[in-house]
Amino acid sequence: MIAPMARDNAGRSRPALAVFCDFDGTFAVQDVGSTIARRYAAERRPALWERLVRGELTPWAYNLELLEGLPVPEDQLDAFLASVELDPGAESLVGWCKSKGVPFRILSDGFDRNLDRLQTLTGVGFEYDANGLVYRDAAWSIRPGHPNPACGCGTGTCKRGRIEAYRAAHPGVPTAHIGNGRVSDLCGAESADLAFAKDSLAEALTERGRAYHAFRTLHDVVGELDRWLIARGEG
Repeated sequence: MIAPMARDNAGRSRPALAVFCDFDGTFAVQDVGSTIARRYAAERRPALWERLVRGELTPWAYNLELLEGLPVPEDQLDAFLASVELDPGAESLVGWCKSKGVPFRILSDGFDRNLDRLQTLTGVGFEYDANGLVYRDAAWSIRPGHPNPACGCGTGTCKRGRIEAYRAAHPGVPTAHIGNGRVSDLCGAESADLAFAKDSLAEALTERGRAYHAFRTLHDVVGELDRWLIARGEG
């Protein structure tokens, strides 16, 4: 059953919920960016990570130092992407949102080229916001997608900023954020009305006393979202 659409003051239909989901380690089993860094920039990564932990680098500055100019041939990147597995519940989550009339969007501090390729490889389509990646002279060139100087996350695509932009354009629509990492997901989880968390994101939210729904796979998230809609009389 499709959730009934409320109406805004202009009489336009309003969904019962909007769902935003991290990609690396959440929608996909692997963390694509971290795996690439370990494989192709292993000699630079430990020292840069220490600078990130000490607060000397923002996450985006870390990405620039680590990945800008990375000489990974496109065929090698595509071979790696072909090995990436989606979470067992990823397709179910996309299908559930579609069946309920719930907008779904991936928010990733990864890269658009990789997400486009992974949609082709897996056959699972989704809208997304992410950073930019192009090849120039057989090397990576990256650019931030949606930075947000007002947020302390320091990422190239601020998830708080994307959720707040959606909320401003769709007042009254509750939002859910699904993620696994404290670096790029924390601001999105704190901004959303519903937070789903595992791994270091769950640890960070617990430390801050923030409520969240724990999950192991996205199948768990689908079940909880379904119960949430039913409790509101919208299932």
